[in-house]
Amino acid sequence: MRWPGHVAAGSSSDQLICLTDLFATTSDITGVASPAGSAEDSVSFLPALSGAEIVTTRAGVIHHSVTGHFAYRQGKWKLLLAKGSAGWTGPKENELPEDAPKAQLYDMENDPGETTNLYESHPEVAQRLLTQLEADIFNGRSTEGPPAQNDIDGIKLWKSGK
Repeated sequence: MRWPGHVAAGSSSDQLICLTDLFATTSDITGVASPAGSAEDSVSFLPALSGAEIVTTRAGVIHHSVTGHFAYRQGKWKLLLAKGSAGWTGPKENELPEDAPKAQLYDMENDPGETTNLYESHPEVAQRLLTQLEADIFNGRSTEGPPAQNDIDGIKLWKSGK
């Protein structure tokens, strides 16, 4: 990001942010509050732009792929509830063996290229992330605040690969 006078040239951050965080960040920069009940998952990353820590109550970040698969990021971990890529690239779920793990777990700190699926060797981590994802969906938000209603009923965490 280039923002002369605010962001040091060549600086970087390994703090976890996502696209939804633009809402809260833009609100902080402009001083215009977001309307009540909007951007429930958004956390301002304005502090990170100046090298400070982001203050958040959010346990992790929810992702949802173009093919309808959920993923969850927390700390160094990424859980993808799909056998295949869950996107436009391969491998597709129907290209994988029937006995392939039903999900993927990656250590993004040590394996940013997502080459080693740790889902079966770290079931406790996968379950912890899945439990938090379910709680965030049930609460209608991943940040602190009153529960919010999701815009659809019957959210399915596990999508058929067919």
